Amino acid sequence: MHILRVDDRLIHGQVVAGWARPLGINALILASDTICDDEWACNAYRLAIPEEIEFHCIHLSQCTEMIAVLDNKDHMIVVASVREACRLLKQGLKIKEVYIGGLSYHDGTREIAPYIHLTSDDIDAVVQLFHMGIRVIGKQLPNSSTIDVVKKLVGVK
Repeated sequence: MHILRVDDRLIHGQVVAGWARPLGINALILASDTICDDEWACNAYRLAIPEEIEFHCIHLSQCTEMIAVLDNKDHMIVVASVREACRLLKQGLKIKEVYIGGLSYHDGTREIAPYIHLTSDDIDAVVQLFHMGIRVIGKQLPNSSTIDVVKKLVGVK
């Protein structure tokens, strides 16, 4: 199982208790060009991960290589933005769906769901993913209802 989750909170209880444990995720990858250069921040996120789950805090450019090293372990990659998810797919990440678990409200964002607020750059990235054949899904937890983000953007119910 390979999951790509977009969540501006990155690693938190919902990711660990709601996704990783119930789905049997063996490895969590926090992919961020800013966080991975901050040893203190990486260690703080590591504290949220149970010992039985492997944790990696890496640059976006290292993601595809890391997945090859994981050797078929069930894993979840977490990024902070749809733009970063799009970048990973352009770099060769093979995945069919991107899950948006939470993007906070900021001035100038468009609400897609109470927990999904997209900037114009995020919307451009969603469109790019759509054209790449990637499904963009709003989903807080594995058993939560699914939101088709593209359909919400164009007003289709």
